[in-house]
Amino acid sequence: MPSSALPSHFEAPEDAYRGFFRADNAKDPDGWAAVMSYPHVRVSATGRTVYFDTPEQYAARASWAPREATGWVRSQGVDPARLHESADKVHLLGGWTRYNAKSEPILSNRVTYVLTRPKASWGIQARFGVDSFTGNDDGNDVEGTASTAVDLVDRFVASLSEGRFGRCADLCRLPLILVGVGEVYRVADAGGLEALLAARAESKARIRDIRAVQSGTDGAVVAVTAGNPSGATDHGVMVVGRQDERWEIAGISLTTGESAPG
Repeated sequence: MPSSALPSHFEAPEDAYRGFFRADNAKDPDGWAAVMSYPHVRVSATGRTVYFDTPEQYAARASWAPREATGWVRSQGVDPARLHESADKVHLLGGWTRYNAKSEPILSNRVTYVLTRPKASWGIQARFGVDSFTGNDDGNDVEGTASTAVDLVDRFVASLSEGRFGRCADLCRLPLILVGVGEVYRVADAGGLEALLAARAESKARIRDIRAVQSGTDGAVVAVTAGNPSGATDHGVMVVGRQDERWEIAGISLTTGESAPG
């Protein structure tokens, strides 16, 4: 792919996060592609999933025209916050606001970024977008979304612990996205998901915390902390959204056996 003047190596997850907005605002497709880990996926709580195998594919599909048609001239990322972290994976709470030429806000969103370091550089492996953020975290609609999303994830975890893998599949949007380090799995059907969950099943996990960390009117990201049979602590994020009045889990990322910051 053509070279870019922007950085392509990132020493910290936050460097890649900030590089995302730097390249986006510069409308530099190669620089934008360079901030990702591949395969890269963006999962929308309320819309579709977009998957990219390579940086060349990402750069080729980059387009700013739809946003420019709304008056967009730049995006400002919110200050990122680490939710979970390990040596090669970080769940980073972030998001953005888009502005027009008068520096008036056009649209805001909240996104959980899954940063990984499959080799020497950190990159964004996945983006879990709430995609219905209103900017009013105290609104009743947002509170209702958070409650619904947490209940759904709680039922998924309970069904998993009980070995009810078919029930787990019923709670998910297919293909379900599972994010690893340098890997993204797309589980295409319920049978495949049931088999995968059965193969990975262990003794019952003990839930220590489950809460919505980002919410909109129709989507949320839910964080889960649980103790596993080895005595270690597992952390995960799940993006949950509503489509056609049905609430489903659309993507999952785990930092298994590792610790949360702080």
